[in-house]
Amino acid sequence: MKRKTLLNVSIVFVLLLSLLLSSVAYSQTVSTPLLKAGLAYAQAQSSKTIDEEFRIDLRYSAGNNATADSKKLEEFFKKMYIKGRVISDVSKYESSMQIALYYNNKELLKGSMYVNKEYVAYNFPQIYSKPLYVKLNQAYANMPVQIDVNKYIKLFDIQNNPQLQSLIASYADVVLPKLASCAKLSDKKVELIFSNGKKESCDEIIFEFNKNSSLDLLKAILTKAADDKATKEVVLNVAKAILEDSQAILNAQQLDKTTTLNIDEIMKQAEANYSQSIKEVVYQLDKISPQIPPFTLQYRMMVDGKNNFKGERLYFYLKDSNNFKVMFDLKGVINSLNQPVNITKIDISKGADISKLSDKDFETIMRNVENILKMAGISITK
Repeated sequence: MKRKTLLNVSIVFVLLLSLLLSSVAYSQTVSTPLLKAGLAYAQAQSSKTIDEEFRIDLRYSAGNNATADSKKLEEFFKKMYIKGRVISDVSKYESSMQIALYYNNKELLKGSMYVNKEYVAYNFPQIYSKPLYVKLNQAYANMPVQIDVNKYIKLFDIQNNPQLQSLIASYADVVLPKLASCAKLSDKKVELIFSNGKKESCDEIIFEFNKNSSLDLLKAILTKAADDKATKEVVLNVAKAILEDSQAILNAQQLDKTTTLNIDEIMKQAEANYSQSIKEVVYQLDKISPQIPPFTLQYRMMVDGKNNFKGERLYFYLKDSNNFKVMFDLKGVINSLNQPVNITKIDISKGADISKLSDKDFETIMRNVENILKMAGISITK
């Protein structure tokens, strides 16, 4: 079963802006916009709870290669947008999301999601009459090998991994000057409207990258990584964990277990070739650069007079020589950080386990989805 989930998170900027945790130490050499952004982001990173509303707009055009179907898809995205609200409590490992899909400014689909340490639940009554859920301890029950996901989480847990914190901070002298060159403070205030109806006028810090500046930043990071011992250690640790799990999967799939990975030898070669391999990636980036279409990648942070994080916007736009276009625009308003929150749970006692749905259940789900689309005048049948 294919499932699509909406994530209000940009991985690229989470990684890049994490480097701003060390921006206070660089306050005399970096720009004022970068310092303000660093202070606001550090505050958000240390918060145990968050309440944020968001809106997502998508645009797509196949350009010169457009077909009848792609034109229908283009028209659908032109009239569609998504609104939602995410409330999370990191200390309790739980989060809820209210989400709605609009078409022609009319609500087409509405539902909610909930996740904690034990299960993930979805409740979209228009699609299925009962809440659907997946218990995390059973998610991989039918797999031949039980992968310890927690070990990967620990490897990349910035807040609780001192080694990773130190590593990220060590890249500040490489990344901060380039971020500073792409950062500016808007000459206009931005008015935000929160869930309770209150309004606030905020400063806006803008980080704007194009193809050249994005590749330049990436190459600078990789160039340092190629000769950095701490980076090499982290990369090799992750590679070894993946190889060990790969061997376990191979063993489970083989009856005679004759195919084995010589992990020690592979790691020995990886260690010996690490630096040259990274430098080769940098070289290849220069070679493929002409083939990458021009694009704009923009991240905006809205902060109040005390540098409190109040809102954000992530915008991406790409257009190639054949007039193929893609646009992604996410706007977020932060109702609260580190304040008491009310997380809406989904009761699964009367729900349905997704892994136990019958073919008839899936037919019902598909029929309901088709009916929802028909309400918008969209037909997915030939």
